[in-house]
Amino acid sequence: MKINRTIAVAIVVIVGALLWGVTSLNSQSYNGKQLNFDVGSGPVTVTNPSDELVAVQLVGTGSRSFSLVNTTLDITGTSKRQGNSQSFDFELPSGVSEFSIARGKSVTFVTSSDISLGAVVQPLSADDIQSTLIFIAVVILSALYFISRTTDHKWIRDLRQRQAGSPSPA
Repeated sequence: MKINRTIAVAIVVIVGALLWGVTSLNSQSYNGKQLNFDVGSGPVTVTNPSDELVAVQLVGTGSRSFSLVNTTLDITGTSKRQGNSQSFDFELPSGVSEFSIARGKSVTFVTSSDISLGAVVQPLSADDIQSTLIFIAVVILSALYFISRTTDHKWIRDLRQRQAGSPSPA
């Protein structure tokens, strides 16, 4: 069977949607001293292996404030304006801590500590993940329907003939 250009384009759309989905849904890991990374809208898990507190600054670009929401820290609050940006300072305790940012975008986690920290960032919130998965499914199913329609749904006829027990014509 000869593949025409429109089917090839639909296949490229499917592969592109899958690659975009994988890259946007993957979590990112950071390790080391003096960390500086984008937080995103999903949960951030930070591991402090030392017994010392580590000073952390969350910096948001723009004038819109953001809030720190957490499940393991007793720290909550809203950022304060500093010049053209927003900032929220806190001390990270030892062990594993998890937090996320609410009502904010373009927030960066910054620490200048000599203690090596580990962090895992899920860039999307649960609602964003669900929306992304639904969008990817719609794109892929639409492309598959387009391919099927372009071939006059030949695969359905072939499937019916196989189920009826008659050999399919070559």
